[in-house]
Amino acid sequence: MTESQTVLQPELINRLDSKIMYLGQLQSAIMAHQLPQIYELLDSQQFNEQVRQRAHADSNASLAQMVADIHNELATFLAPELIHYLKAHFQFLEFEAIDGEPAIYQVFIGDWWNHRQIGTLDVLALTLEVDQKMMLALHNVSQLPDGVNNNDNQVREIKQIMTGLQAFLDDETKRKLEVQVIEDQLAQLKENKSGLLGRTDKKAREELENKRELLLASQQRVPEVKEKLQSHQAEILKLEKDDAIHHLELEQILTYFESVKAFGEKISHLYVDYLNALLQKK
Repeated sequence: MTESQTVLQPELINRLDSKIMYLGQLQSAIMAHQLPQIYELLDSQQFNEQVRQRAHADSNASLAQMVADIHNELATFLAPELIHYLKAHFQFLEFEAIDGEPAIYQVFIGDWWNHRQIGTLDVLALTLEVDQKMMLALHNVSQLPDGVNNNDNQVREIKQIMTGLQAFLDDETKRKLEVQVIEDQLAQLKENKSGLLGRTDKKAREELENKRELLLASQQRVPEVKEKLQSHQAEILKLEKDDAIHHLELEQILTYFESVKAFGEKISHLYVDYLNALLQKK
């Protein structure tokens, strides 16, 4: 054995022992269904700092990396207990697994059809990342007076535009009649018995033709205006539906929490709350 081998041998053996011990501890924790210990072995630094309240804990990232290739299996093993806990503490949330990604769940608010996704659950990291834009919208709705909707101003503006468009369409019959009257007047001028148009008649004809062109141009806009009107109607329906869903979601949250903020804070404490709950069951 060379001198360098002699020097490295103890360190090498210690590192191998650490790896073997780590895998043995993880195996034992799985066999004994010790879920807190599994999470500790996956990230001892986070576990010790947040659950045990030990500042500046050492990391075991290099050891945990050894089981990266079985994360899916670990997530499948850990998920049922976590989902059960979440459904007990967030009764209005629905969790849907993603095919091929057992560690990740889509989180929806409410059990109604077309419910919206509010976040993503990571089983191994014990995090529920919520859509902050959606949370802000729900908070804003919660601050509105009774009977007021988040999209009221936008709906009001669109309705004003629609009133103008509808008025334009309502004048369609009037424009058609005006065109017909102008056509008759032009025909009368053309049938002038003298065979020659006087200066006054010529000016009148030009004015009538210009007016007819404007009316016909307006008539050509009718299909476009009808399309815009339908588009605005669809937009209003979407905004009103959005308001209705926001109120429904808010109602669900406020049934169990004092505010949207309290709901968000509870979610942010998932790691500590869940692991403490597991430890208390031991």
